[in-house]
Amino acid sequence: MTHLISGLMSWMKRGGHSRDELLTWAKTEYGNDWQYAYDYMLNNNGAAPTSQQIHGPRIVLKNSSVKEVA
Repeated sequence: MTHLISGLMSWMKRGGHSRDELLTWAKTEYGNDWQYAYDYMLNNNGAAPTSQQIHGPRIVLKNSSVKEVA
């Protein structure tokens, strides 16, 4: 498993990816958001979008508690 992960990381860092490689990567890693990820990678020299770029910022509410309704 470590070999697979290191191989994927080196592939991502290498740059100069073909469109087919980027398309495969986007469809594999981003599920329903693959089209956004693919377009992002095409426009950003193969760099993958972050989770925040896809799903927006996380909102953390201070002092919020979940109340159970019976």
